[in-house]
Amino acid sequence: MCDICKKHGDGGKWYLNPKNYGRELEEARREYLERLAGRTLSEYLVGGYELGEKLQKTPLIGKLLVALGDKYYGGTMGGQIVPLQDLLQVLDICQNPSILPCECRKLVGEEGYQCLNMGMLPQLYQKANPDEYVEELTLPRAKRLLTEWDEKGFYHLILWTRLPYVTTVCNCTAPTCTAYKGRRLLGLRNNMLKGEYVAYVDSERCTGCKACLTRCPFGAVRFNLDAGKAFVEINNCFGCGLCASGCKPGAVKLMDRRSTPARAIW
Repeated sequence: MCDICKKHGDGGKWYLNPKNYGRELEEARREYLERLAGRTLSEYLVGGYELGEKLQKTPLIGKLLVALGDKYYGGTMGGQIVPLQDLLQVLDICQNPSILPCECRKLVGEEGYQCLNMGMLPQLYQKANPDEYVEELTLPRAKRLLTEWDEKGFYHLILWTRLPYVTTVCNCTAPTCTAYKGRRLLGLRNNMLKGEYVAYVDSERCTGCKACLTRCPFGAVRFNLDAGKAFVEINNCFGCGLCASGCKPGAVKLMDRRSTPARAIW
């Protein structure tokens, strides 16, 4: 499992540890959460992304500075890819899941409401931004929305705010996701850690329909023309589970990353 799980998971996955949603952690971060909500998440995202671009372009020591920036921003606000099956368990743990505007979509001039926030952040955000749409969800509706977003091909990124306190589940796509751009373009790993799983294809059940290829946002699913079957490059797999949830024959499955050669690739 990832280092965060080892430190904050109490023997399991860090995001399934109820302590990481608790009032004690929340209260310890109240002042920071108030600043974050008042500043708006967009400003935070823009500032972090612009800093990452500057660090990457710094001659000679750019890689070192990016690594230092990744460590700082990762501890402050970062996230990990999580499949739907685990997120449905998260909803049984977290407090008051609520819809807030999608800040990443705002940055590209779009409107969207696919971000679930929890704890005190929704209330603080609404207080600081009274004209913005905020809605607290019932547990059944929150689960239904997550399932619908998964069906549409949105991967899921669970965010911490000052490790290990969980605040947000982003449901996004590569063209609009700031965390995706930070990871793929700038090399800021903690923006989007790989998930606790990797996908694999049962070749006997694979019909060669290629649906899994169209659902993979990370380029991990490939197609063997000779065999007429899909396969997964596990070193590239983020474990989002979209290929599995979109496979009608049930040929694509998720397995624990620790049991594969990709166990140390986060």
